Amino acid sequence: MTATSLVIGSLVSTRLRLPPAEWYPAGHPDIEVARVALGDGVSLRVLSSGPASGPPVVLVHGWAISAYLWRHTIPALAAAGFRAYAADLPGCGLSDAPTAPGSYTLDAMTTWLARLYDALGLDAAPLAAQSMGARIAVELARRAPARVPRLALYGPAGFGDIAPASAFAPFIPRLPGAIPSLLVTRDMVDFVQRRVHGKLGWFTDRDTDEYWAPTQFPDVVRAQLQMLAEFDWAPHDERALATLATPTMVVFGTADRTVRPVHAERLVRVMPRGRLEWIEGGGHVVMEESPEYVNRQLVAFLREGRGADGA
Repeated sequence: MTATSLVIGSLVSTRLRLPPAEWYPAGHPDIEVARVALGDGVSLRVLSSGPASGPPVVLVHGWAISAYLWRHTIPALAAAGFRAYAADLPGCGLSDAPTAPGSYTLDAMTTWLARLYDALGLDAAPLAAQSMGARIAVELARRAPARVPRLALYGPAGFGDIAPASAFAPFIPRLPGAIPSLLVTRDMVDFVQRRVHGKLGWFTDRDTDEYWAPTQFPDVVRAQLQMLAEFDWAPHDERALATLATPTMVVFGTADRTVRPVHAERLVRVMPRGRLEWIEGGGHVVMEESPEYVNRQLVAFLREGRGADGA
C-alpha cells in the first residue's frame, strides 16, 4: 500500500475520530482523570489509579502516542497496591502543546517531567517508560537520582538506532507550520501499528481509533513534528550511563523494528546497576503485546526495589 493510497483511502472514508469524551479511560470509573498545571501555561492530562496511600509509580509513554499505551499496566499496578500515574506528555493526547522553539528538546521534556513530580507532590517515585519516554526518564534519573529510585525502560530510545528520526529530523523544520490534521489518516495510524507490533498479540480497531484521535487537533500534529526535529534521538553516552547508579531494567522485544537494540548489551554493561531483559518475539510496545508478562515483570521489579531499598 502506497502513501498516496493511504491518504486517498482515508479521505474518502466516513469514519470520524473519537471525541475526547469517549477516549480512554471512559467507562473505567476506577481510573481518575485530572488536569495538572506545570507552569508556563502548560497543563497535562493525568490518569491515576490505585490506593491513595500506595507507593507511587510514574508511567511515561513515547513519541506520537498517549497514556493509552499503559491501559493494561495501570490496573495491574493498582491491583498490586501501587498508585499509578500516567500523563499525556506535552504535545500529546489531550495535554497542552506548547509552540515555542525548544519546547521538545530532551532538556525541556525532562524539565516537564520533573515539574509533573512537583505538581503531583511526589518527592520520589520509580519510572516505567517507553521509547522516547525512556530517554527522558534516564535523564531525570541522572539529574535528580534521589527522585527516581528505580527505572524500567521498554524499547528505550538511546539504547538502539532509530532510523526514521535520523532520516527525517533534519527536514522537519522546512515543512509548513500548519500541517493539516486530515493528512494524518486512520490508515496511516493502522500501518504504524502494524510496524511497531512484533510477533506477540495484536492491536484492535479500538486501539487504532485511540491513537488516531489526538490528530484531530492541529496543535498536536505540529507538536509531534516539532518534537521529532528537536528531541535527542542519539544513543546514550557510555560515560554518562556509567555514572547512573539507579537500579535499571532495560526491556527489549527481539522483534523491535522501531528502536533496533544494536547498542543495548554494550550500554547496559557499563551501567552499575543495569540489567537487560529480552521478550522473545516482542516488538516496540511489549506492554500492549504481552501485558500479563510485562505486568508481572514490572510488579516484581518494583517490589524488589522496595525490599532492597526500603522505599
